[in-house]
Amino acid sequence: MTVDAATTDGSAAAAFRPDRSPLLWLAEREVLRFINIWQYTLVGPILAAVLFIVVFGTVLARHVDTIGGVSYGQFIVPGLVTQAIVTVGFINGTTSLFEARRDRYINDVFASPLRWWEINAALVIGGTVRGIIVGGGVLAVGLLLTGIGGVARPAVFVFGTIGVLLVSAQIGVIAGSLARSLDQLYAIDSVIVLPLAFLGGVFYSVDQLPGPADGFSRVNPIFWLVQVERIGLLGQGDVGAGAALVVVWTLAVLLTAGSAAIFGTDRLKA
Repeated sequence: MTVDAATTDGSAAAAFRPDRSPLLWLAEREVLRFINIWQYTLVGPILAAVLFIVVFGTVLARHVDTIGGVSYGQFIVPGLVTQAIVTVGFINGTTSLFEARRDRYINDVFASPLRWWEINAALVIGGTVRGIIVGGGVLAVGLLLTGIGGVARPAVFVFGTIGVLLVSAQIGVIAGSLARSLDQLYAIDSVIVLPLAFLGGVFYSVDQLPGPADGFSRVNPIFWLVQVERIGLLGQGDVGAGAALVVVWTLAVLLTAGSAAIFGTDRLKA
């Protein structure tokens, strides 16, 4: 009987080489998970944002003066792009991770050759890709419907958008790792995420608000996400570009550190 040479010297495991890294495999799974039901995961959020653009940007724009020299329809596009990215980033992370914990699938993932930071990275990649697709779709339709000429400050827009994507994806991952039931996930979305999005300056400039309301808006993290997108796309906002980028990337780093702390323990194992 012929015995494989790799087996005789005890290096069978060392001789095995996967076709691709486990990180790429899990990231592909996360992307395919929402692409397979694209009608709900991609088209739905884009359509919802487009309806806001049509209703607010065309009907209400007739009764609203320009803001900062741009039409109301153009003004709300960056905020709607941000809102769409935050929404899908939150939903993607929560549903993927919560379902993995509920079905005990997460135990198999942790038992695989994947390291904890690779599992976290794959989940974040899934939320980021979904945010890019949905945010890009909303932006493309918004540019077409409102006549925005292009990106006013490309560097701010690119670096700011990357930060927004990371923040959104990590929020979803953290929420999915902490939630104990679907009811908790729905409550977080409807009681925390959605109100913060609507009060984050998506549909108005906080400079128009009285003192206390203005101050409240500036401690809202989504306000800064909206501002960095608005500055990048339109060239102006309620704060400076430097301050917006610093806050957004500080949020991204802090949320990533918090997410790493969770994944570096056995907390997620059911």
